[in-house]
Amino acid sequence: MKKLLILSMTLVLILMTSCSGKEKAITQSTIAFLDAYFKTDYALAGSFCTQSMATELKDMLKSIESLDPVVKQMLIAQSKEIKTEILSVEEFKGSDSARVDYRVIMPKGSTPLEKSLSLVKENKEWRIAGLGK
Repeated sequence: MKKLLILSMTLVLILMTSCSGKEKAITQSTIAFLDAYFKTDYALAGSFCTQSMATELKDMLKSIESLDPVVKQMLIAQSKEIKTEILSVEEFKGSDSARVDYRVIMPKGSTPLEKSLSLVKENKEWRIAGLGK
């Protein structure tokens, strides 16, 4: 009986550790993506994305490149001051997908915005698949 209890506790501990490992990997991918995204480094941000999401980011880069140079520099400067905070990570059971809710903290005391990202696991790596609300 004692051995069964010890075995059960060990199994629970292993399962808890693996779950937190997944959450950590999802969080790391999200933070790396958001950092590059808000620094308008869409090439780097795209490396954390699925192929289709990376293509969307390339299209965003094209629209930024077409802006007046003064407006473009202002946009880039303000974007670099944006901070983010992870609020929650939800991995969907039975699938290789997850959702991350995060807060966007704007410069100059504007009201923070709550946003979300969807992620999918591709080749053992968590990749950004879509930008939400």
